[in-house]
Amino acid sequence: MKVFSLVGASGTGKSHRAVLLANKYQIPLIIDDGLLIYDGKIMAGSSAKREISKMAAIRRALFYDQKQTEAVKSCLKKIKADKILILGTSLGMVERIEERLELGGIDQYINIEDISSAQEIEKALSVRNNEGKHVIPVPTIEVEKDFSGYLLHSLELFFKKDNKTFRHEKSIVRPKFSFYGNLSISNRVLVDLIENSLNNYQGISSFKKIKVEEIDSHLFVNLSLEIVYGPNLIKFANKFKAVLREYLENNTGIKVEKINLEIYSLKLSSQEFGR
Repeated sequence: MKVFSLVGASGTGKSHRAVLLANKYQIPLIIDDGLLIYDGKIMAGSSAKREISKMAAIRRALFYDQKQTEAVKSCLKKIKADKILILGTSLGMVERIEERLELGGIDQYINIEDISSAQEIEKALSVRNNEGKHVIPVPTIEVEKDFSGYLLHSLELFFKKDNKTFRHEKSIVRPKFSFYGNLSISNRVLVDLIENSLNNYQGISSFKKIKVEEIDSHLFVNLSLEIVYGPNLIKFANKFKAVLREYLENNTGIKVEKINLEIYSLKLSSQEFGR
């Protein structure tokens, strides 16, 4: 199976563009916000847009629920399609989804900026930020049961192929978490997430400074670490930054713009002291 991914920040119009992209590349399967969609029908999974909090929605979209994951994997085996499109807010997100569903790696990465103009992205962001509207790329009949009381309206798309006109209907919903306003993740929570990553990463013996800032929906992290003597410092730092970036993006949905590391000390192991 050839695996495509469409990456773009939340609210930039990925779900809106997914149908057109799938038509262009003849992709029958779409993974979007926890759902497996096949030719405009929901086949398996559970929509992240049904969750009452944004954090729960992120976990749903990343297939943390094992029952949901197994149901989608089972359905994929039955369908036996040759192409699939995964939607996500970051490279780490689409790669995590691909890994969870065991699809064998991503063959082609596509950014929302490659298929949408700056004006189109700005308009999509305005609708998301001001009205809290989300798109599900399936007809309303597919979602009206699960979104009773929350379904706003449908939107029709028309496109041509081989001189024939095809119609596709999309659903516009306002999830429960949109009614509560935008999710704000406190600085203390971000620091706790970083501390958890530091405490569980082999080779880091201690740390004395954690500074994290969120600027324009991007995270900037500064750390001072003590590491165990031995590994190549540059390789160690780069590998840890990649792991920390993925961990933060997957657990918060916020893009990590920059991680600065300062290594203030090297800790000698007991073996080194014995030499």
